Amino acid sequence: MKTATYRLKIKKALIITINMFLIIAGNSKAKNSDNMKKKILFVVTNHDKKGSTGEPTGFYLSEVTHPWDLLVNAGYEIDFVSPKGGHAPVDGFNLGDAINKKFWNNTKYRQKIENTMKPSDVKPENYTAIHYAGGHGAIWDFPNNKQLALIAAKIYENNGIVSAVCHGPAGLVNIKLSNGKYLVNGKKVTSFTNQEEAAVKLDKVVPFLLESKLIERGALFEKSGLWQTHVMVDQRLISGQNPQSAKAVGEAVLQQLNSVEMVSKITKYEVKEEYLDPFKKTFSDYVFYSLASKGNIMSEGLYDQNKTNVLWLIERWNSENQMEDFNKGPQGKELESLAKKALKNAPKTYYVKDLEPLTKEQWRTAAKKEDNPLIVMLFVDAKKGTQQNFKDTYHIAMPQFRSEPGVVTYQLSEIEGDDTKFVTYEKFRSNDAFQYHLNFPPIKPVLDYLQTSITNPPFQNGLHNLIEFAPMTRE
Repeated sequence: MKTATYRLKIKKALIITINMFLIIAGNSKAKNSDNMKKKILFVVTNHDKKGSTGEPTGFYLSEVTHPWDLLVNAGYEIDFVSPKGGHAPVDGFNLGDAINKKFWNNTKYRQKIENTMKPSDVKPENYTAIHYAGGHGAIWDFPNNKQLALIAAKIYENNGIVSAVCHGPAGLVNIKLSNGKYLVNGKKVTSFTNQEEAAVKLDKVVPFLLESKLIERGALFEKSGLWQTHVMVDQRLISGQNPQSAKAVGEAVLQQLNSVEMVSKITKYEVKEEYLDPFKKTFSDYVFYSLASKGNIMSEGLYDQNKTNVLWLIERWNSENQMEDFNKGPQGKELESLAKKALKNAPKTYYVKDLEPLTKEQWRTAAKKEDNPLIVMLFVDAKKGTQQNFKDTYHIAMPQFRSEPGVVTYQLSEIEGDDTKFVTYEKFRSNDAFQYHLNFPPIKPVLDYLQTSITNPPFQNGLHNLIEFAPMTRE
């Protein structure tokens, strides 16, 4: 009997030990996963000669250090890879630049860049972004490295960011996505220009002119004058024209990384009539205090013009943790508590991923005092197989919509969990501005799509006319 009892105790102890091990392992895995999300891969060249000239070259130091400084300060770990691995020759070696000196005196990162990884050492799933640093050497050994191209494609298609500066875009020219298209095809891109190559008298030395090759691949090439800072951002692809653009590329990467981590959420509340006033008061308090919260990008409360007891909470946060922390506070708890008795049914929540996301400043652009805003939210169910056409159509049209004088806010988002479902949020200064928008030529391809390629026509079935009430901010 004693033996049986003893065995039972041993068995229970083993079960507890195993469970504890699994918990620890799970926590460790979660921590490792978090760390992976904070890693960025920098690509540098191994090529050390400018063609037949015999002049030395390599990666341009400031095109590594200036993005590196911004990203490391934001909490990201940087790894380095080169086409062959090992030593990476350096060009533009100027320690009079304080950031260059800071990097060069950092033992950890000097060790990394002097002993770069081979492409075969890289696990793309560990990285949230990849950055191609320039220097003339890149135009010789970046373009035809198939392993690096595959790594970049995987990072991009895993919702990651691809950036490049100066001659770094040589690494972009042969990246193909799983749909068979070149990454740069149809996207706005810049690089070291043909004029800049001629200005340094290397246009006859390099194996090809980078600007021309990118255009050949279908890129929409844009540029500024010689040695001017110029950065393009298009669908998680970021490119800079020259060494002067390196810091601005780093800033753009950081902004895009923040948007990738951003949590975007739309919640619908259908309120019982007898609770409408107290619920709107609690709802408004939630919006007011969330806007003052450090991690909040935007919060807005609206009601449906045709169903005034249907309220919509639209919010964006820098991270899920920051949103959860706020919701654990008094305003979050109060709204959750009142919702249990005030609603006709459980809240309907849509988590969304913004396409070509707006900045915090853009989201918080207010209507003017004299405006009478008209706000539209449109849910779209695309026919399977046409969703990329929808995104491509909007990709062309959205910058033009945002530039309309009567537009306050314009955002297209994809509903998470179903890549055929989308929602637009459109705020106009007045009904006249909205009517102008409906007659604006760039809207025609969008309307053509909505009339032919959605699952449940007419598209107006997904349309909501909204009235803002929290907050009623005006410039």
